[in-house]
Amino acid sequence: MERDYVMKVRLKFSKTGKVKYVGHLDTMRMFQRAIKVAELPVSYSQGFSPHSLVYFALPLAVGMSSEGEYMEIVLDYDVPVDEVKERLQNVLVQGIEIIDAYEIEGKTSSLMSLVQGADYSIVLTCPENPEITAECLQEQVTMSEELIVLKKGKKGIAPVDIKPLILKSAFTQDEERIKIDLQVYAGSSKNLNPDLFVKALLGDKTYTMQVGRKELYTEGNEGLVPIYTVGRVHE
Repeated sequence: MERDYVMKVRLKFSKTGKVKYVGHLDTMRMFQRAIKVAELPVSYSQGFSPHSLVYFALPLAVGMSSEGEYMEIVLDYDVPVDEVKERLQNVLVQGIEIIDAYEIEGKTSSLMSLVQGADYSIVLTCPENPEITAECLQEQVTMSEELIVLKKGKKGIAPVDIKPLILKSAFTQDEERIKIDLQVYAGSSKNLNPDLFVKALLGDKTYTMQVGRKELYTEGNEGLVPIYTVGRVHE
């Protein structure tokens, strides 16, 4: 069947190690250079300042690792997705690993607009407050009718209730470390930064934490589903 659109390839990739300290804009530039070095036939926009048609899902904070990042590349002509994956992986820096590559349907929503939720893994330590435990934090989330945190917005700093933005949370403890598996709303319409989640629980208490993103979700027929499950072209 003849198509009336160019090929779109969606990639799922991880970002770990030292490269997690590379910001979002520099990550975009890194992929654009890699696409050029890999000699992939990327499409360009029209107009006075053409740019390569490469799109990313949800920006990742500097210092945050991830096992579930997504990007799309629009190509001028068909290239086997396995070849796209191999050619890119061969020229990408250490710490970026392409987990999956697949063709997507031409007439789909933009990648950024698809994002509705995210999974995070948080490792928390509170050495100066040994009374803070996984059990007490879980109870705080479960029993509280609201979780208020001060958030900076366009009109300044204001109190915000983040409880409606939390989808799931699970707390476990390993000696002094508290591990939190967190699922929240994410994207352009509703979004909860995991930093704000921890701040709402601990306030001004001293703590350290490491955060990793595990997966990004979109709305499916029966709730949120991982982005890699939608829009795929099945041969």
